[in-house]
Amino acid sequence: MDERRIARPHRPAPVAGIVAEAAFAEQGALAAKTWLVDLLRARPLAAAGELPVADLAAGAPVLCEALLRALGSDAELDRLSDDADLRELAEEAGRLAGAADAAGTLAAVEALRSALWAVVCEGAALSDAPRLAPLADRLAHVCAVVAGVAVAAAPATAGAGFRSAEPHGRPRAGPGPEPDRSPLWVAALERQLLDGGHSNRRFALLLVDLDGAERLSLADPADGVAAAFDRVGQAIRSRVRRQDVLAHERDGRTWLIAPDSGRDGALALAERVAGAVAESAVLRGVPLTASVGIAVYPHDGRDAQALIEHAEEEMFAARAAGLRVAQGP
Repeated sequence: MDERRIARPHRPAPVAGIVAEAAFAEQGALAAKTWLVDLLRARPLAAAGELPVADLAAGAPVLCEALLRALGSDAELDRLSDDADLRELAEEAGRLAGAADAAGTLAAVEALRSALWAVVCEGAALSDAPRLAPLADRLAHVCAVVAGVAVAAAPATAGAGFRSAEPHGRPRAGPGPEPDRSPLWVAALERQLLDGGHSNRRFALLLVDLDGAERLSLADPADGVAAAFDRVGQAIRSRVRRQDVLAHERDGRTWLIAPDSGRDGALALAERVAGAVAESAVLRGVPLTASVGIAVYPHDGRDAQALIEHAEEEMFAARAAGLRVAQGP
């Protein structure tokens, strides 16, 4: 398995003007309502009563408004960890979502990120489209800050081998040699595994790895590498569904969790994504390409580690065979 580690990402630049000053409270309330609905949808009906709806209704709109403001201002972002009142709200993110431990808290923040993204995209004008890629990076960073604050205040019990998360989304690994991974998407994978165990529903984990990413990352910035990587990320996002979970890593990798997808559906999605990468960016006259590995639950693994390793093995097999996508058995 590839042992590359994820570097601590830089703070993405603020993206101002996506939400008008007068609309922050209204959009925050809408995001809170979307978060509530998504949390309810993710729970078995018998467990719906465990969600503290009254507390969420009181605290989530203010928290969502604070996160929306942080998208466009570093000063507002710093308040989430420095301001006593806002830090307390960030610490409460897991409890507001009914999370019982650190892993549940991370999954709750990932659901919050998805709700905020849906609200922001729905309200964005067509003229804002070029800013959606940097906005996605900024939102992921803002939510990683909230995740770090919330996990530090969560009960110590955690799943998936992680004890806590740092503010920039880099996990502190638990026992064993497991390489660092983004806590938000790993928590989402754990939640998908939990749902699959209850309902026996299949899902797919895809690893999209940009060919020659390490070499490209060392190239002269004047070559437009960063802009090309942004176009690749935007192209991949254009091929996924709203319910899919997408996580971009700084080393040219993208992890994609596709609920309700078997191998045929995952292969079709992988081909679309690989094709989108090839069509999205050119460096020095050569189109960028990606190799894609697929793992399908439960056939290829019943836990996060097994699925991650299988997807990586399939990605390397595809690259060695000169294929965009490993075809599997």
